[in-house]
Amino acid sequence: METARRVAELVADRPTLEAAIRAVLAAEEPFTFDELAIDSGAFGEIVAAGVVEETDDGYRVADPEGVRAGLAGDVERGETRDREWSISLPDRRVVGALAGALALVALLRTVFSFGPVFQEGSVVLSANDPYYYRYWVEQLLATPDLTLSTLPDTVTKGEPLYVATMWLVASLVGGDAAAAGQVLAWFPVLSAVISGSLVYLLAKRVTGDTRIALAAVVFFAVVPGHAMRTSLGFADHHAFDYPWLGATALSLVTLTRAELRSRATALGVVGLAIGVGGQVLAWNAGPLLVAPIGLIAAGLAAVWAGRGESPLVAGAPILTGLLGGGGLVWLGHTALGWHTPVVATAPLLLVGGVAVVFGVAEVVARVRPEPRLAAGTVLASGLLAGGGAITLFPDSWQTLQSRANSALFRSDAIAETAGLFSDAQGWLLLLGFVRAREETGWLVLAGYAWSFLVLALFQVRFVGELATFVAVFAGLGFVVLVEQVDAVRSPVPDDRDSVALPDRQQMGAIAVVFLLVGGLGVLQIPIKTGQLTTPPARYDTADWMAAQAAQPEWDDRPEYVFSQWSYNRVYNYAVNGDSRSYGYARANYRSFLASNDSEDWYDRLSGRAGFVVYPTGEETGAPETVGSRLAAYGSQTDGGDGLAHYRAVYESPDGAYRVFTLVPGATLTGTAAAANATVELSVQVDGEGFEASYERTVQTNATGGYSVTVPYPGTYTVGEETVRVSEAAVVEGETVRG
Repeated sequence: METARRVAELVADRPTLEAAIRAVLAAEEPFTFDELAIDSGAFGEIVAAGVVEETDDGYRVADPEGVRAGLAGDVERGETRDREWSISLPDRRVVGALAGALALVALLRTVFSFGPVFQEGSVVLSANDPYYYRYWVEQLLATPDLTLSTLPDTVTKGEPLYVATMWLVASLVGGDAAAAGQVLAWFPVLSAVISGSLVYLLAKRVTGDTRIALAAVVFFAVVPGHAMRTSLGFADHHAFDYPWLGATALSLVTLTRAELRSRATALGVVGLAIGVGGQVLAWNAGPLLVAPIGLIAAGLAAVWAGRGESPLVAGAPILTGLLGGGGLVWLGHTALGWHTPVVATAPLLLVGGVAVVFGVAEVVARVRPEPRLAAGTVLASGLLAGGGAITLFPDSWQTLQSRANSALFRSDAIAETAGLFSDAQGWLLLLGFVRAREETGWLVLAGYAWSFLVLALFQVRFVGELATFVAVFAGLGFVVLVEQVDAVRSPVPDDRDSVALPDRQQMGAIAVVFLLVGGLGVLQIPIKTGQLTTPPARYDTADWMAAQAAQPEWDDRPEYVFSQWSYNRVYNYAVNGDSRSYGYARANYRSFLASNDSEDWYDRLSGRAGFVVYPTGEETGAPETVGSRLAAYGSQTDGGDGLAHYRAVYESPDGAYRVFTLVPGATLTGTAAAANATVELSVQVDGEGFEASYERTVQTNATGGYSVTVPYPGTYTVGEETVRVSEAAVVEGETVRG
């Protein structure tokens, strides 16, 4: 089937090559190029297309029967080789090479984050959001009354299948918080290895060339945008999405190439159903990941109609798989309450749209099978189907449009929501100079690649999805490139499932070319991964606060940590175990630092926050802001009075993080020598990991009296006198007379 279809496509695209193909069919094998009456350009094209393959003693036609069937336009006859789908084991060299490529995938996702993830016997997940999933997995493990159907809407309408899967695996390997931490830490790496295996199968299925498939896995390994999202410890939902996407794409490729009545088609239908169902149930924006199937189906319909094939017959397995996927999503919605009705019905709407497109293309195929007419009609039918869906389901359309706008056109400061080209060289860093080469007939891969490239233009998070398909194009381009420097032979289908080991000179050439086109990706992976991991200083800060909150004297005090939103869940998971949301920190922390009214913020935070974390490298703004005064340990600044209720208690060894607690403060009162005079006061502060001086000035009244509230205990120098302030006075808000 593959050879017949490839020859038919080649002749349709380049009719002038038909004579060259017939010439090689008529030649006595083995033959050389010099024995043929064709030009070198035509010969090179049919070699690259797999019509001819090189052997030790010359050239041979790879599949004469398939070539003849393709020339005759009888693709069905060429399918006889594929009627019984079976699995043949590759030789040991292929197995070893694939194992090495997948080991590279795993290595680049573990080596740069292993230390930060496993700190002092604890599992410290990377970034902020993974702690949200960690919280709910642990809640499911520890709370018998909490089930997959009674989870709150934030989970059931968000990433229910992801949370459910992590809970199930954790329950099987220990069933406690420690098991949950290990599962969440390692699953991104496993996801990358599974995705890499699917990349291999995709490339092998499309090209038939083992070397291209292996190269695709290697390039997949070094795409930084994917590597950082599947790095050890980064237990975000995106890593969970990638295998479903790869399985869906592989199933589509299988369904476009296998005979209608074959085990391959049956497996493709099942794979497509599971892939689509998994993608949508895993993420509330899952419809974005299955939407490219509509574009691909339209392209396939146009191709089939242009050839005079029946789109309804050829596309029946795709429709069946999509219907199965929609059924799985609807079952999850009705049985477990997962996702909103709009998300749950999205795959079924896709089925309807694809059915309309196939139906219209069927008419074209029967009436006038002309490629341009087929393409135009399919385009029109697609627009008609979309318009009909909007008209018939206006509420669903408005909801999907609103979600797309919020998902793709956000303007917040979250890094993953930035566009692929939002900085000067960001796209180069994330794609790592991976190069792609477009080939006719790769409709499924091209449809996915273009779709996710467009999505990545709006939000860089979709580079991870794009990587699966870019890697296949990169594998082809790389093999073609190294062939130009005589490091390998021309890329032709390798039915023996074998690879030849290059000699030392060839290996050197391959390595040089790889470093030229993929080296930047390798360099960027540790940088991008390091931006996600929790540094030891941050972990130590969280650990110190957790130890303080565990003290008996803290029982009646709040344990919430008020910090920058981008690692607020990290702190709160460590200190109080509640990492459900960073909403309060995101809405208020920057305003807090930029405010001039420290008293108002004390009133708002008192009783809610037990700790305030101040990153010393944070921009503090004007001298009178709360942030500037926190940078001075609460001391008075130019234009800003000293802080009365914010007490520095800890500073990380590298000075990057400082912890404050909120206290009522002790009120110092006394009488100075002069009225309406300025009195200076100061005290040496010794906290965990730091020593500092707290300094303020206070104005006396008409009788020389003064009153000032201070957050630190110790011996204060007030003018020419000293005053002792006890710990109890600071904590209880007592008045101390000087």
